[in-house]
Amino acid sequence: MAKDLSCFANTEGGVIVFGVRRDGERVGLLEDRMEALQQFIVNVSENNMEPPLGHLLLLDSLWLPNRSGAPKLCLKLEIKKSLFSVHAPKGERPYHRIADHCHRMSLDQQSRLFERRGMMLPFEERPVYTAPVGAITPTRFAEYYEHRYNSPLEGSEVSVEHLLENLKLATTDEAGELRPTALGILLFSSRPAQYLSGAYVDIVAYRGSQPDADNQLDAKEIHGSVVEQIERTVEYLRVSPLVPVPATKDGFGRLDQPVYSLRVLQEAVVNALVHRDYAIRSAQVRVFLFEDRIEISNPGRLYNTLTPEALYLGAQPIRRNQLLAGFLREYESPLTNRAYMEGRGEGFLVMVRRCEAIAKRRPELAIIGDSVRLTIYGRRDISGELP
Repeated sequence: MAKDLSCFANTEGGVIVFGVRRDGERVGLLEDRMEALQQFIVNVSENNMEPPLGHLLLLDSLWLPNRSGAPKLCLKLEIKKSLFSVHAPKGERPYHRIADHCHRMSLDQQSRLFERRGMMLPFEERPVYTAPVGAITPTRFAEYYEHRYNSPLEGSEVSVEHLLENLKLATTDEAGELRPTALGILLFSSRPAQYLSGAYVDIVAYRGSQPDADNQLDAKEIHGSVVEQIERTVEYLRVSPLVPVPATKDGFGRLDQPVYSLRVLQEAVVNALVHRDYAIRSAQVRVFLFEDRIEISNPGRLYNTLTPEALYLGAQPIRRNQLLAGFLREYESPLTNRAYMEGRGEGFLVMVRRCEAIAKRRPELAIIGDSVRLTIYGRRDISGELP
């Protein structure tokens, strides 16, 4: 079943009729088994396919006459042509249809189909099939529109649907239905992780310097739009008693000497959320707090040809999610009163300089499997110990 679904979806679509014998005779299906068959087809389409293709299926029961004219109950399964993805049975190569037969695709055929299907289209612009367009909260989008265009949304001469499409926040799927894009969900849904697995921030604080569950002091999930995730994560790091802010006293009174620069932490959180790979399922941004450092990890390696060494040398960053970065230029940080993204590509080196000024040590950027981990060290006193 997975092979046939892949075959039709990757070619021009097609129809399968259950209850018809190979010689064309309509023998029909048992009525009490019809629901189980439909459920089986849906389960295969959602659980045995990469990516799932349940959104491409239309199921309909119909009565067809056999050769004697007697009506027989059959099930019609229509598989629509996929416009945005290439589908395969789990663990196998994709199939496509040549004449009346299904064949496994060669790597070269897969590559050409990827290009035709828009698989090179950034993930942020692709439709989210599990979400209705209503997942884009109207009030959130209206607030953004008024801020950006200095005019109320109600006064727009363009419909909301067309505005969403024009801004790449929504697109039309294979069935002609308007769906939010990943970008629309990330920016204007109240809980993106409901539709994009792992689209949230996981904060864990530990006693000591190793991630040990027995020494866990606090754990928190940060949900909301990308902007809210940035603000709530930075606020946690600002007010949490688990982030030390030592002070010294002299004749002039108390002097706070922060262990970390909040601007550095904000830059790191913004980078993790903007540059992460949202196509990696069930993987979230993680912020680990230790006594001597903070580690911020995000799913997805550095994009394209970018390397850690190049970033330290001042290379222009290559952004995976260009549109998301562009939208964040419209939002100001409560901490700095400046846009979260300023487009000059200077943020990483500014972060390095501030860390060296406070901790006398630059942050460490490392590729760990399919993720990027940034380690920011706390300020130390002359003896080398944390204050």
